[in-house]
Amino acid sequence: MAVFPDFEYDIFISYRHNDNRSGWVTEFVNNLQEELSATIKEPVSVYFDVNPHDGLLETHNVDKSLEGKLKCLIFIPIISQTYCDTKSFAWQHEFVAFNKLAKEDELGRDIKLVNGNVASRILPVKIHDLDAEDKTLLESEMSGVLRAIEFIYKESGVNRPLKPTDSKSENQNKTDYRNQVNKVANAIKEIITSLKGSGSQASGKPNSNSNRTQPSVNKAARNKKSLAVVIISLLLVSALGYFLYPKLSSSNKEIEVLDKSIAVLPFVDMSPNHDQEYFGDGMAEAIIHGLGQVKNLKVIARSSSFQFKGKNEGLQSIGEQLGVVTALEGSIKKSGNKIRVTATLTKTNDGTQLWSETFDRDVDDYLLIQDEITSRIVGALQVSFSGRQRPSKRLTNNEEAMKFYQHGRYFFDRNGDGDQKIALDYLAQAVKSDSNFAIALAYLSISFGFTDSTLTNCRQYNQAALNLDPSLADAISNLGVLKWGDHDFIGAEKEFRKALSLESENARVLRTAGRYLSYLGYYKEGIELCRKAVAIDPLQAWSHLALTHALAAKGEFKEAIDSWSKENEISHRDGSSTRAHLLVLNGQPNEAYQLISKIADEQDKLFLLTVTSFALNQKEKANDYLQEFKKRYSSDKLTISELQIFCGRREDALRTLQDIVLINDTRLISIDRVFRHLLLLKGSPYLIPLRDDPKFKEICKKLNYPEIK
Repeated sequence: MAVFPDFEYDIFISYRHNDNRSGWVTEFVNNLQEELSATIKEPVSVYFDVNPHDGLLETHNVDKSLEGKLKCLIFIPIISQTYCDTKSFAWQHEFVAFNKLAKEDELGRDIKLVNGNVASRILPVKIHDLDAEDKTLLESEMSGVLRAIEFIYKESGVNRPLKPTDSKSENQNKTDYRNQVNKVANAIKEIITSLKGSGSQASGKPNSNSNRTQPSVNKAARNKKSLAVVIISLLLVSALGYFLYPKLSSSNKEIEVLDKSIAVLPFVDMSPNHDQEYFGDGMAEAIIHGLGQVKNLKVIARSSSFQFKGKNEGLQSIGEQLGVVTALEGSIKKSGNKIRVTATLTKTNDGTQLWSETFDRDVDDYLLIQDEITSRIVGALQVSFSGRQRPSKRLTNNEEAMKFYQHGRYFFDRNGDGDQKIALDYLAQAVKSDSNFAIALAYLSISFGFTDSTLTNCRQYNQAALNLDPSLADAISNLGVLKWGDHDFIGAEKEFRKALSLESENARVLRTAGRYLSYLGYYKEGIELCRKAVAIDPLQAWSHLALTHALAAKGEFKEAIDSWSKENEISHRDGSSTRAHLLVLNGQPNEAYQLISKIADEQDKLFLLTVTSFALNQKEKANDYLQEFKKRYSSDKLTISELQIFCGRREDALRTLQDIVLINDTRLISIDRVFRHLLLLKGSPYLIPLRDDPKFKEICKKLNYPEIK
């Protein structure tokens, strides 16, 4: 007998026959029933057909046969690699049928729990990582992100159901079978307790707490040219604030606060034509920016959270890789002038759903004054924004430009071999479609690479971005790099600090400022900024590369090697040169020497032959290499001085550096050259032995480096 009299069963277990050939489903149901008896006081009825088949006879009335059995409180589908088959009995006549019935019955499919969170009466148990098309099918049917309790055992090349005997330590997902069963039982208890507490059982009336009605829209405040991104993202921010920040109850007791960290994952495009991916990306980016303004909240940068786009990665794994305890997932579904946006906030460690809501809107139905919206959200969050509050701005109203921009950002952030050229082409198309697209102009500027041959383009596009938005932190950061390249070091520092004051949670601003401030001699501060960039953007190669440079500039070579290894693992680029320099600086010349043959740059190769020979006590050979280097690259005074100090020729090195001042060689070297050449005087790890020398300090002063006390 069911806990709720009007229902045939409390729980319906749906599965494909093939998934129980080994007895996994039967064993799971038995264990669940045992756990339920120890979790819920009253008996809970479970419908489980031990001999299911994927189809009924032609003489059977399928709908009538299942109508009674599907009249259940909670539906548990065992989601496998074969479950999501539109032709199968389990999918069509159980999953889809229950979803339809639950939306129409007296409780509603999605219910509010006692603690105010929202849960679905469909409680998926997932036993395999799914193919992308299966995940899309599920999420399309549910009109939202798939949230399942996972029973998956993973090793390299292994994707099978978790067994009671499996070791947690050997499973890449680090899940324990008994604990997962307990999570299912607790989720069931939470739903039953909430429904009983709402009074639905006694009255038989619809649950008044059901989250089925949509917020009303002020039709008088329409702007036909505005998009949904701003208001929906702000509404989501306010809802997130409810869960992520301290609030006081009427009794002034503090409610338990979650760790303040979140990843906003790419929104899934569920539109019929699958042509709204750019819109979903823009939605997620707007939310990331909005959350980035909140104090004491760690928000993962888009370049890391977007790494999981289109991948079948479990939330627990995502949480571990990104170092967050909550994740926001969402979906976009656009049809004509209507759009549905669904967002779900979930704990990454156990899959607990904290909040979920669906917004149905007209695309041009957003005209609420932005200041008023922001004010309401600050009140809902009950926290202050960090620093000066910057009004959220739409990136562009041009759909075509947004598509090109999102594609460009994807390749720019990935940063593999050849990706920057592809990114540049897309960003150029974005700017061509909308010449007032400030952030696209800023990224187009840096996509050229700040090389000697492209500096004109870099300056032109970056200045255009600043003309459109003088407070655009990314463009201000770019200006700092350009001034640094011109050896206006004091001006560069000013721009980096200005960018940080505007967007102190922007990973790109952090890593750029950290890297270049290290080159100017702010070693400790530079490392701290780069570490923060890594924390916010842990899967972005640029973050680890910036930290590598900052650590090397301070002389922390062992840590720099570890950081470089992480960068190389992400980018998959040939980093033989960088690694060889770090190894020789860390006292590992043999390992460095083995990499020299892989280096294509002849100047860099000769440099490394010189320093490794000297480090291996082959002094005569090192001297020959040094003389050859001076002969072939006589104008590169800085690099010659690095070789001289490494080979123990201190006074020669100082004289060479003084020559730079005498000939006023302010354009020391192209700023896009290999690792050591990016560092220049105060940032060069090879010149560390000279940093306390008064002559070296005087040289730095004459070359306009800031004096650091």
